[in-house]
Order: sequence, then C-alpha cells, then structure tokens
Amino acid sequence: MINYRSVRQKRLQSLKEGLARKPIIAGLKGLKEVLRTREAGVKVCFYLTGDIFELRRLAKLCKEQGQMLFAHVDLIGGIAKDGPGMEVLANEVGIDGVLTTKGYLVTAAQKVGMLGIQRLFMLDSEALKTGLRMIQSSQPDAVEILPALVLPAVRERLSPHELPPMIAGGLVETKDELERIVKPPVLAVSTSRSELWNYERV
Repeated sequence: MINYRSVRQKRLQSLKEGLARKPIIAGLKGLKEVLRTREAGVKVCFYLTGDIFELRRLAKLCKEQGQMLFAHVDLIGGIAKDGPGMEVLANEVGIDGVLTTKGYLVTAAQKVGMLGIQRLFMLDSEALKTGLRMIQSSQPDAVEILPALVLPAVRERLSPHELPPMIAGGLVETKDELERIVKPPVLAVSTSRSELWNYERV
C-alpha cells in the first residue's frame, strides 16, 4: 500500500530544495515554453491554463527534464474538481501537485500524495485576514500570494512560523521587482515572463 504521507514529504523536500537553488517558478500556458524552462535551469513549473490532454504531455516532458509540475486545477479543462479528479492527476497524469483557491481540493490532492498549494488574493486587509483563516483550515503545503507586488507591504504581517512556505505570483515584470519580493519569508516568485526565468539567487 502506498504511503501517501511519505510521498508528499519527499515532494515537499524536493520543492524546497529546488526553489532554494532557483527561486523562480515558470508559469506555463502551453507546451512551447517548456524547452525554455530547461535552458533557464527552472526546477518548478506551474501549468496555468489549458486542458488535461496538454497537461498529460507536459507532465511527461517535465519529468524528462527533472522538473516538478503543478497544475492550476481551477482553470484547466477536463479535470473533475473533486477527489476522483485529483486521483486521476496523481496516478494517471503524474503531476506533483495542484494550485487552487479551494481548500477542499488542497485536502483531496494531499490525500493521494500530491502537494496542495493554495492561492490567496491579497486585495485588502480583510482579504488578508480571510486568507490566513483559510490557510489554517486547509493546511496547504505552500501558499501562493497574489499579486506579488503587495508582499513588501504586508511582509511584516506574515509570520513564517504560522504559515507554510510562501510563493509570490502575479504582476512581476522586472528583475528589480523580483529582487524586492524574493526575501524571507518568500521562497520563490512565479512568473509567466520568460525573460525572468534565468534569474539566479546571488
């Protein structure tokens, strides 16, 4: 019998190690971008939009390139947004985890050995409070905070001891912006801008 807890722990360790070396996550919208991620040395990819057929091909390519792949299940067609849907992703598609705004999908993904990354939109103080309550309830393996540009302003309100690993995503367009954001407790920045995928931690 598969020990899904152990599988998750190994994946979480791989995620942390990969992002410690390369704090950039490539946001992918199609297969054509995958080769550029390999050339840039990217260790982790987010598949943001598309369908399960493309995701299946993408999972194979990322595995061949030694990369972790996460799917934004809220926006990808052909995936049931329930427990059996997460089982298909884990056992038949073969991805490492999911991105979602829904706590119940985080839990469903974790039950089958995948990592669950919860997306939080920090639009105002109330959204921040609500988001923190959601994290405490769903216990994701990591949290992606959007838009990334708010992180410098709210960093002091986010206790790394109370939160899972933090990823920042959205609206990052320059290296200067990226460097202002990738500071503790932020582990990495996710971005679709391929010109930033070459970024290396100094």
